[in-house]
Amino acid sequence: MTPDAIRNLPLTEVKLTLYGKEQLVHLRTVVAITRFLTGALVRAVWYDFYDTDKQYWSKTRLLLATETELSAEEILHLYARRWGIEPLFHNLKRWWGVNNLWQQKCTVLELWMQIRSTAWTLVQLLSLVAEEAFPVEIVASWRNKQPRPTAW
Repeated sequence: MTPDAIRNLPLTEVKLTLYGKEQLVHLRTVVAITRFLTGALVRAVWYDFYDTDKQYWSKTRLLLATETELSAEEILHLYARRWGIEPLFHNLKRWWGVNNLWQQKCTVLELWMQIRSTAWTLVQLLSLVAEEAFPVEIVASWRNKQPRPTAW
């Protein structure tokens, strides 16, 4: 589709609760056949958010979904929920060493992941319990008023 054809699609303005807050969103959507996915049928959703602090609309972004029966709002909700687990995958690959475990046997992998998961969960729970008693502003002043790690 050309940029002009996309701009001519019907524009829907909705308020959605995404990323933990209510946001004003512009949506344009169409079901199309893709050339680069060997002719697969997809729902294309173009969206942009309104930034109330800066008083302008964000850059338009595109999402493609092979579940064509989903609405544009549902696709955006599902995509937003995905970002809740991205830090976990980052930690698994980068800090837990999962990318280096490919040479191990399955039993060893399972035991290692159980040990690491238990240790990580205990640290996360401790950070929640000790939040009031631990002087973050003294020990790590750069973390003051920053999000605390959570287990969920």
